[in-house]
Amino acid sequence: MHEIREHMKVVDKDGAEVGIVDEVEVSRLKLEKGSDNQHHYVDKELVADVEGNTVSLSVQAKEVKRR
Repeated sequence: MHEIREHMKVVDKDGAEVGIVDEVEVSRLKLEKGSDNQHHYVDKELVADVEGNTVSLSVQAKEVKRR
């Protein structure tokens, strides 16, 4: 996952935007603050693909929010 970098768009398995990468941590991605003014995190194990400036996840956005 070394190709993931800050400011990349993160989308769920259906292509819906989840957020923007704020920081790449060891086992997760820290997303920029959302409308709730909180950072959200995505486990790197949920990353299905990285293409161009987009990180695609293997789950729907609602699954990410539960973690």
